[in-house]
Amino acid sequence: MDAAAYRAAAERIVTKDTLSHGAIRPDDFRKAEILAQLAVSAAISETTRARGTEPAQR
Repeated sequence: MDAAAYRAAAERIVTKDTLSHGAIRPDDFRKAEILAQLAVSAAISETTRARGTEPAQR
């Protein structure tokens, strides 16, 4: 999945839960949080690949 797909999945979870229950349940919030973190990681990877550089390894 790319960054946009992870973001969309997180948004779907939050939107679906809010519409169904009026408030975000802890389990769904955690899923959305994980997907948001994956979106950030994917965006960083995509940017790195687009620049043609590899991140420095420690």
